[in-house]
Amino acid sequence: MKEKLKKLIQKEDGKNPLTDTEIAQKLKIRREEATMIRNSLEIPDSRERRKVDLLKKIELLMRKAPNRTMVDVTRSLNASGYEVSRCTVVRYAEEIRQNSRNDQKQGQVVSTAFEKSQGASEPDVFSKLVGHSRSLKGIIQLAKAAVLYPPHGLHTIITGPTGVGKSELAECMYEFAVESGVFEKNSPFVVFNAADYAENQQLLLSQLFGHIKGAFTGADMDKMGLVEKADGGILFIDEIHRLPHEGQEILFQLIDKGKVRRLGETKLSTSIKVMLISATSEPLESYLLTTFKRRIPMVIEIPDLTSRPLVERHHIINNFFVNEAHRIGIAILVKADVYKALMLYKCHGNLGQLRSDIQVACARGLLNKLAKQQDNVVVNISEVSEHVMKGLIDIRNHRDKVEKYVLGDVKISPDANVHEIRTNDSIYQFPEEIYRYTEERYLSLLSEGIEVEAINRIVGGEVEIQIQQYIKSMKTYTGDMDLRELVSVVGKQILLLTEDIINIAEKRFGKLDGSLKFSLAIHLKATISRLKEGKKIQNNNLKEIINNYPQEFTAAREISDYLEQTYSICLPEEELGFIAIYLNSGYRKNFYHVPKVGVFIIAHGRVASAVAEVVNKLLGVMNHVKALDMHLDKSPQETIRDVIKMAEEIDEGRGIIILVDMGSLAYLGEFITKETGIETRTLTRVDTVLAIEVTRRATLPDLSIDDIMASIRYELSGGLEYKEASVDTANGKKPTILIICVTGSGTAKIIRNKIVDAIPGIELKFHIETKGIIEFPKMDIEISRIKKRKNIIAIVSTIHLVVTDIHFVNAQEVLKNEGMKKFKDFIMMKSNSSKDQPLPASTLDNLIQEKNIYVNLPYDHKKDALTYLCKELIKGKAVKDEYLDGVFSREELFTTELEGGVAIPHSDETSVLESSIAIATLKNPILWENKYVNIIVMLAVDKNCFTALSTMLGYIITEDFKKIAQLTSAKDIKEAIMDACKEHI
Repeated sequence: MKEKLKKLIQKEDGKNPLTDTEIAQKLKIRREEATMIRNSLEIPDSRERRKVDLLKKIELLMRKAPNRTMVDVTRSLNASGYEVSRCTVVRYAEEIRQNSRNDQKQGQVVSTAFEKSQGASEPDVFSKLVGHSRSLKGIIQLAKAAVLYPPHGLHTIITGPTGVGKSELAECMYEFAVESGVFEKNSPFVVFNAADYAENQQLLLSQLFGHIKGAFTGADMDKMGLVEKADGGILFIDEIHRLPHEGQEILFQLIDKGKVRRLGETKLSTSIKVMLISATSEPLESYLLTTFKRRIPMVIEIPDLTSRPLVERHHIINNFFVNEAHRIGIAILVKADVYKALMLYKCHGNLGQLRSDIQVACARGLLNKLAKQQDNVVVNISEVSEHVMKGLIDIRNHRDKVEKYVLGDVKISPDANVHEIRTNDSIYQFPEEIYRYTEERYLSLLSEGIEVEAINRIVGGEVEIQIQQYIKSMKTYTGDMDLRELVSVVGKQILLLTEDIINIAEKRFGKLDGSLKFSLAIHLKATISRLKEGKKIQNNNLKEIINNYPQEFTAAREISDYLEQTYSICLPEEELGFIAIYLNSGYRKNFYHVPKVGVFIIAHGRVASAVAEVVNKLLGVMNHVKALDMHLDKSPQETIRDVIKMAEEIDEGRGIIILVDMGSLAYLGEFITKETGIETRTLTRVDTVLAIEVTRRATLPDLSIDDIMASIRYELSGGLEYKEASVDTANGKKPTILIICVTGSGTAKIIRNKIVDAIPGIELKFHIETKGIIEFPKMDIEISRIKKRKNIIAIVSTIHLVVTDIHFVNAQEVLKNEGMKKFKDFIMMKSNSSKDQPLPASTLDNLIQEKNIYVNLPYDHKKDALTYLCKELIKGKAVKDEYLDGVFSREELFTTELEGGVAIPHSDETSVLESSIAIATLKNPILWENKYVNIIVMLAVDKNCFTALSTMLGYIITEDFKKIAQLTSAKDIKEAIMDACKEHI
């Protein structure tokens, strides 16, 4: 094997030597074995084998054209046969410059500078940049290389969107140049913003290059330009794309000959040694002359905030809050939702805009502190601007990532010691006087007798307007936390205690979310500290918690007993309520996907929208509360039409609670229910307190509409009238037909319409309700809820669902003439003779078997993939031959594609011999109907699979399910599904 390896390397392409992985593939051995054999032969790795020749080639190219950019050098190398990146070229070029003996003295300076930049003995000036060791590492290496290049550095242009940090990088380059000894300590750093004079080109050129007496009208004396003032140092030209072509051409002479001429001069008169750094937020090819761009050898591109890791964004946010705490001299308590919103919102202005938005929130928090006489400035989600709040919309998709860094509320002391992050574009600098303005304006309005709530609205709005005007005028001119870090925060004892608690809870609820350990540990640390200090723990919602989370509260009691016996820690009941909430969030992973009761406010004037806005912001529920402002000029018919339309948009399948501002509007709920079948309850009062209490309960997935109403009537019964508008009658309940489809309620509604068309008058005698299994993580629980409120006489479904005392009808059969006739006969007779008796249920483990899991199927068409899977099930005697026809018939009726690249084809149970689920990942996505699919879940199930199937479908709709497409074996796929579904049961 050693001889084979030697021969391979002897014959390899010297410009692109074989890597150990390529050697292993050619010799058909493991990569580790290839590395071991190569090392035993004392043969260097591929990079070292190529390095000598590559260094010679780079040095030759640099000698031929000293001003060539690293991009040009890289292109030349790749054109000659090398496969090399620009980063590698820059690194080797730096090594060549260090080893250069042309200028021994300068070589010593450069070497010393390089050692300083690499060594740990002195702090690196670039370390103040967040991301210096992560996303900005390569950028900083380029910046250092530019500074160290003899004799006066490489001229550089920094590109990137507004606010990313171009100015700050330039400042760091200057500080590095001084510290490294390339420039003297008193060397100038001159800053010029070309945008400041863009409207007057003559003045711009005069400022930059100077002028002689008589050069233009008003030039009554000689004037030195900024270029001359920068002699011996660095000239930083910001917004260089605003520099006219004439100015760019003058810079040619500075770059090429080291000389410059003032305006009015006819020849180059002044010799200057200067390093030019420029910055632009525009594409280089848009405004800069090609001849100018060629003369700038180093181009550094800074990424925007969205492209940087979340851990860096969290660090930046934290530093900005620390800066604000320093400036106002008061501790700031930042709520967790605020951090999450700031982490996720689309920050078009990058770091500058981020800082501005944080300052807006702090200014509003300071206003509330004055109003409520709090000790700290508290920044709630209601304090951030609306565009920031939209960041919470994406929390479902990014919850796991964000919660690695946001472990709870954060209190920031004004004495906190962290590096200040300087905003890089002055257009976003927030005036120092804004806090003073907030205080003085508040006191002024208060002295005029204005109510506190009104002051908050007035001053809060004025602050935001002032900032917007200021920005406009200026424009015119973790790694991830691990257990070791957690121990450093809470201590070893708290961590052990928390792990004990989680073990107790997992025995009751199963596997809990891994992030619970971090959040619960930090919470418990604060709780125990508070108890030691003798401070009271207050929980005003304890009764509600006990009622809403009885299982979790029971587990919390068990935990309390354990802590008392083991650690002698006595927790009050108020604290048990908090632990119950933590436990609930720990195992309810699909909490945010569960449908909830809607909240609808209807009132005259603009009362409804104002109350809804406040409630949505205060509770951070992102527009769960909807509002309709009644206009007096609208007819009753128009109003009812608007109400019904909005109700259909609000409904998630669990009903709507309506708040109206006068009793005469209470009839609207009845209209909604009559026209749409949506269950409604109406409260004849509109105020912020009531809306908050209703919404807080409505967003809990375990509470039904009647649970919420009972709770509201019990706690807020004074002067509160309510009206129930249910689809069921008070006596005997109106019969309900429930239509259910696997893929969603949209398909179920199509079936409903066909039934309504085929059986005239059916809606007069029966309420028809549609549901989609895929929309409910636990459909069996949802059906049980509906049964409590409605008299369900039949379930029409594409999958056989066994529910005690409810007649089942196959959806595909009912769409045929004979099946529809049978269904009509059943409805007319209100027969209960065909009730199904439940048989022993199939488990998910039985349904999903490795033999029915297929990895990377090579088919490019839907028909081919379906045929293959059906034939495999037929071959395995899981289904009859006609199952294939049934699947295609089902696809013709209704597509089975879901969001996220998943399809769930199926037929009815008459073709099923042994319930099975076939799963296939596809090598290439297939266009199904309207969407591309890369995972197929074929359902061949009967009525005994309802519970297991409901669990499986609850998992299919999650983001985690899509990850099975990356797995490479049937065993891994099954294990992933079984592990995940245990948490959804």
